Amino acid sequence: MMLIVMATIGCKQPEDYKKVRDEVMQFHDVVMTGHAKIVSNQLSLDTLMDNLDSVLLQHPGMDTLKEKKKIEAIIRRLSRAEASMNNWMLKFEPDASDKTNEAAVAYFKKEKHKIEQIDTTYKTEIQSSDAYLSKFRKP
Repeated sequence: MMLIVMATIGCKQPEDYKKVRDEVMQFHDVVMTGHAKIVSNQLSLDTLMDNLDSVLLQHPGMDTLKEKKKIEAIIRRLSRAEASMNNWMLKFEPDASDKTNEAAVAYFKKEKHKIEQIDTTYKTEIQSSDAYLSKFRKP
């Protein structure tokens, strides 16, 4: 019995790089659903910044200079998140025909880790910008 278990373990099939690549691509597609929200929040923040004088009427006593700096900082973080995705997509190479299966699996696992980090950044920046924008939405 022990011999069968050891033989089974020793004959474990290597991971297919195409499966790992497909997982990366599917996860990328999920992360990209946040891209529209990133762009939308950037536009909303730009509009808010351009209209701080009228916002001041609804929020008397607001320090518009301080708010402008906050908005600019949030826009920069959203832009960095967006740029990280764009950079990843530019550098990502789905064609692994020049690699061994093992090398391709290692590459795609590394890329999956990168896209997971981008996902975390997207979620953080979307949540942060949503929270900021919510202060200015009409009840």
